[in-house]
Amino acid sequence: MRTLSHVELRAAGPYASVLDLCEAPSPELSRRIAELHRRLSARAPAEVHDLVPSFQGLLIEHRPSIGPTSLQRWISAATHADAPSWQPRRRSLRVAYGEGSDREELEAALRLPFDRIARLHQGHTATVAFLGFTPGFPYLLGLPEALHLPRRERPRSRIPAGSVAIAAGLGGIYPAASPGGWWVLGRTDAVLFDPDLDDPAWLAPGDQVAFAATDASELLPGPPPRRDRSVAIHPVGKVAAVELLEVVPGSATLQADARRGVGHLGAAQAGALDPLASEVANRLVGNPAATLALEVVAQPFVARALDDTVAAVTGGGMRVLLDGRELRTWAPIAWRRGATLELTPDRTVPGRTAVIAIAGGLAGDRWRGSFSTDVRAGAGGSARWLRSGDVLAAAGPGRPARLPPPGQPRLTGHTLLRVYPGPQYDDETFTALTRTTYSLADADRTGARLDGPPLGLPAPLAESDGSPLGAVQVPPDGRPIVLLADRGRTGGYAKPAVVDPRDLWRLAQAKPSDRVSFVDARSGSAASGQPEPLHSWT
Repeated sequence: MRTLSHVELRAAGPYASVLDLCEAPSPELSRRIAELHRRLSARAPAEVHDLVPSFQGLLIEHRPSIGPTSLQRWISAATHADAPSWQPRRRSLRVAYGEGSDREELEAALRLPFDRIARLHQGHTATVAFLGFTPGFPYLLGLPEALHLPRRERPRSRIPAGSVAIAAGLGGIYPAASPGGWWVLGRTDAVLFDPDLDDPAWLAPGDQVAFAATDASELLPGPPPRRDRSVAIHPVGKVAAVELLEVVPGSATLQADARRGVGHLGAAQAGALDPLASEVANRLVGNPAATLALEVVAQPFVARALDDTVAAVTGGGMRVLLDGRELRTWAPIAWRRGATLELTPDRTVPGRTAVIAIAGGLAGDRWRGSFSTDVRAGAGGSARWLRSGDVLAAAGPGRPARLPPPGQPRLTGHTLLRVYPGPQYDDETFTALTRTTYSLADADRTGARLDGPPLGLPAPLAESDGSPLGAVQVPPDGRPIVLLADRGRTGGYAKPAVVDPRDLWRLAQAKPSDRVSFVDARSGSAASGQPEPLHSWT
C-alpha cells in the first residue's frame, strides 16, 4: 500500500475517532481506503469495535481505554505490514431506465431529454466509495458532470427497492424500499444485500460498477421476498414460551448487546436503547446482563404466558398489569401459565421505553456476533419488528436470580447530556448547543429529534462520513437530532457534537416535550476553543 502522505486522527467523543486522509474524494482514494480498512480490520486491537469507511477516511469506534498513541501505532503498523493482494471487483447491473423514474423532473432539472440522461448514465463506470445509509446501499463516484444536481428539497416517503438513483454528484442504488431524497433513473433486479450469505453485501468499497440498459420485461418483477424468520422465535423443546396478543407495528423488537464489526456493510449497531434497564431486567430473572430481551417503545403491549416463568419489567413510561392487577416494575414477577401481562403507556409514569426479560432469556437468531434485531438488515433476533401472534420461546431453562430488587433511576423531565466535539466541530455552533434548552419532539430507535432555536452552521452539509453513536446531527432546518442505536452508519449532515454514549439511556426514557440540555463534557459549561487533532503526522 502507498505510504500515507498526511493523516489526521481526531477524537469524536470518548468512544470514537476520525481517521482523515486529508485528500479530496476520488475513485483512487476510495480504493486506498478500502485496502486500509482491510488491513486495519485484520490487525484490530480488542478495544476497537468497528471501522466505517467514508469518502475521505474512516470512523474508528472503540473503547475509551485505547489512547491516541496506541491508535496511531496500530494505523502505522497496518499501513506498512505485508498483506494479501486485493483487487476490486467489476460488477455489471442491468437497469430498466425509466421504470419508476422521476423522468419529467429530471428533464427539467438537467435540461436534457431523458434518453440522453439514460445514455450518459449507462456510459460511465462508477466506483463504490463505501456502503452506508441502509445495509448494502453504495455511494458511487464517477457520475458524469452533466448529471450532477442536488438532493430533492423534500425527500420522498418511499423509494422502491432496486431504484437506481443520482444526487449530489453521486450515484446510488436502494437495496430495500426506504425514504430518500435522491432522483430515480430506473430499476435493477440485483440483490444488493442478503444477510444469509457469508458476504452479505454484493458490492464493496473499491468495486467498479458498469450499467447496461435493458427492458423492464427482462427484469425480475421485484426483489425476492425475505424469508420470514419467525420460526426462529417459536418454541423448540421443553422451554417456557410467551404469545404476543397485542403489538403495535414498529414498536417492539428483541434486543441484546450492540453488534460490532458491521459498519462497513451499512448495517446498524442495534442493541438495547436503555442498556441499564436491559441489564437489570435480565439480572432480576437470573440471566447474564446481555441476554436477549424484549424492548417496547411508547406503545401498548399485551402478552400471555404459555408456561410458568419468571419475568421482570424495567425501563419506564408504562403501567404494568398482570391479569388486571397492577404490578411493581424493576422487580421479579411470577408469570403463571395463562396469565396476561399488559403494558399501557401512562404520562404520569416517568420514562418511555420498557424492557421485558424472562428467565432463561429469549431465543432468537444470532447474526455477526449479536442476537440483537436489525430490522433494516433483516437479521438478528427476530429479524423484523415483532407482530401480534408471534410466539417467543425461552432460550433455555431459568436460573435463580441473585440480584435483589434495585432502586430505579430517577427521571425528572429534564435530560442533561454530556457532549464532546464531533466530526464537524465548530466552536460557535457547539457553544450555542450548550447554551440552549431544547424540547424532545419525537424519538425512535434511529434518533431523538429536538425542537428549539435553529442552530446556524457554517457548512450544514458535509461529505458523507461515519456517524458515531450519540452524534448530534444538524439538518438544514437547524434542529438537532441525536443519533441512536439504529442510526445510519454514515450521513451527509454536519455533526458538530457527540453525546457521551453513557448518557443515551436518558433519551430512551425521555418523553415528548421533555426538556433536553447539553453540557460541555470537557468543562461542565459552555464550550470554548477549537480542539486540535489528537495526532497529525506526515
